[in-house]
Amino acid sequence: MTPEVQRAIEEIQRIFPKHNVEVEAEGQGGAYVIVNDLLIGERYLPSTSWIGFTISYQYPYADVYPHYLDAGLRRVDGLVQGAGLSMTVWQNRQVIQVSRRSNRWNAAIDTAATKLSKVQLWLRSL
Repeated sequence: MTPEVQRAIEEIQRIFPKHNVEVEAEGQGGAYVIVNDLLIGERYLPSTSWIGFTISYQYPYADVYPHYLDAGLRRVDGLVQGAGLSMTVWQNRQVIQVSRRSNRWNAAIDTAATKLSKVQLWLRSL
């Protein structure tokens, strides 16, 4: 992993200290990351999920996009669906893809940890 990717992982671990962070090198300098047991809201069953994503070897100059959730996650009022959510496969597992691209990604201020926080907040707002 590149030094920038390693620093991004360290920041995620600092900002989410109570959550197990799984990291796997992706082979080009980036990493596959899963942050476990994140609260995504009482509108979901269960109300917590892991959120996974890839930090590209191009980080911090590339957006951290997309993010993924456990495919078994459901809203209290039915299936997780709608704009920005779709079923797919990531890391050999069925997942819900969360498409929240940062069109104005700024390497000077945007980080993988802040993006994860924004995705988590967005999920809670649905």
